[in-house]
Amino acid sequence: MDRDFWNDAFREDPRFLDVVDQFLDSEIENLAPGTALDLGCGAGTNALKLARRGWSVTGVDWAERAIKLATKAATDQGLDATFVVADTTRWRPSRRFDLVISTYALPGGARSRRVLETALAALAEGGTLIVAEWDRSMSQVGGFEEDELMSPEQIAALLPGLEIQKAEVRHVEDAFPAPGDPRGRQGRAAEVAFVRARKPGP
Repeated sequence: MDRDFWNDAFREDPRFLDVVDQFLDSEIENLAPGTALDLGCGAGTNALKLARRGWSVTGVDWAERAIKLATKAATDQGLDATFVVADTTRWRPSRRFDLVISTYALPGGARSRRVLETALAALAEGGTLIVAEWDRSMSQVGGFEEDELMSPEQIAALLPGLEIQKAEVRHVEDAFPAPGDPRGRQGRAAEVAFVRARKPGP
């Protein structure tokens, strides 16, 4: 799926592109707010959530329409969140972040490896990386290409030098809550590859 597809998609109600965040709240509750990076942030659902909790957030996505929506929301709410239009397989940060997240935004195949390389380059010493993505077992169910999705173990293997704290498949009972979803996904359950890792340091 290319940039034009996502720009067109975000011209609709962006709620229909969101995945219910089942994990982020509990995973960050013991982290002191600092700097955060959301790779593949879409319209900023998770980035704005982090900003409301005191994080200084940068969100990156290649869909210009999504970034416009996220930027407007941050401005309207007076949040410390900046959004950048860029391809996460090529973009490189100018600084390091205490928290890096990528949720349902890995593009598949070798491109997913490049996004994870970006995440590694962006993570500060002592920082936390959180990745949530459809599990490889969802390939046939979701109509994905064979190499488009990975297992938690495959994701973890692409994070050299990090301490893997969690690498597990998690079940999501209601992944798409938006009523009237034109894609017919409302209420659909899913299996999620979840990985949490820490970069050694202070």
